[in-house]
Amino acid sequence: MQASIYPVAPFDANVGTTISFSWRGTQVFKNRCIIRNNETNEVVYDYTVDSFKLEHTIKLSEATLVNGNKYDTYLTVFDKDGNESDLQSIPTTFLCLTTPVFQFTNCSSGQVLSSSSYTFLLEYSQDEGEELDSWSISVYNSSYILSVSSGIQYNTDELSYLFSGFTDQTEYYIRAEGETINGYALDTGYIPITVMFQSINIFSLFKTENLEKLGAIFVQANISALDGKTTNDPIYINGEYVDLRNDTLIYSDALVISGDFSIVVKCYNVIPNKTLLVVQNEDSDDCILTVYYRVKRNSSGGFDGYFELQVRCGSVVASYSSDTFEDVVMIEETVENEDGTITTKHVVNENQTKKVAFLILRNNGAYDIFGTVLDEEV
Repeated sequence: MQASIYPVAPFDANVGTTISFSWRGTQVFKNRCIIRNNETNEVVYDYTVDSFKLEHTIKLSEATLVNGNKYDTYLTVFDKDGNESDLQSIPTTFLCLTTPVFQFTNCSSGQVLSSSSYTFLLEYSQDEGEELDSWSISVYNSSYILSVSSGIQYNTDELSYLFSGFTDQTEYYIRAEGETINGYALDTGYIPITVMFQSINIFSLFKTENLEKLGAIFVQANISALDGKTTNDPIYINGEYVDLRNDTLIYSDALVISGDFSIVVKCYNVIPNKTLLVVQNEDSDDCILTVYYRVKRNSSGGFDGYFELQVRCGSVVASYSSDTFEDVVMIEETVENEDGTITTKHVVNENQTKKVAFLILRNNGAYDIFGTVLDEEV
């Protein structure tokens, strides 16, 4: 009679694992695990443990496992009289892999979010080149109860997800889970975050003072004119808009990013994932604000739109996302194939008529961005 070994998930040779099995015979008093190199058949582990449990924890000091190699494992059990069970005719194969890097790049323990929405970014890498198969990001309340989840995602080219609807002055936990193509389980654990919105200080654009002895009024304007520039020669539309479909608008001249400020931009015919606006300090690139228009699928199969603000100060990059709104960019296009079948795909509408706008706010050093579809058309 043979013990049945359960599948062994990939593990780090420097960390080890516990191999579980089933047995239908008499009470088990000890078990023996034998591991061979799958390629050379060399025995790299042969150890017996006294245990009633139907499991064997690999004793690393007795093993010569190496990450990147595949191994075959066998397991036998002993009864109270020392009788050993039969060895499996077909081994259970497993893979040793260096522990992958799987973590958030823009969220750390105790971080404070100053917006009701936030795009969480993940990074993944693995020394032996093991590819990522799937991932998910979930938000939990302070009692570790699931609030919202991205669901399992299979697009591994862009490991990011936008969450909206965070409540002010509330604590949450953020957690990412994943799995590699060979079944290595990934988990960031629960990372505590706090959401605290920033209140906006409203100030007067103009300040007046009555100079009665002079019979005059002193007017102080809190407005400065800044001239933007484009990467190419600008193309103007009806003297009201600048064409940025093949260009980028940059504000840097006579500009210092400090204090509280707001920026409002109105646009149409936007292109997803293309840089819309760049704002940076005049004399250096130590602080750069970049705005993009993004789209994502919603639960109805359509698309939602939102604006993303990326703030880079030195080597630190933070991402802020507006609440989602009905997308005005993507449309369905029907194409008749050569065989007469019809294919429907989503493409960018180059004749958009709806206008959208975004607002960037900076208050007490904290940023936020808002976006909306306007009730006006081109």
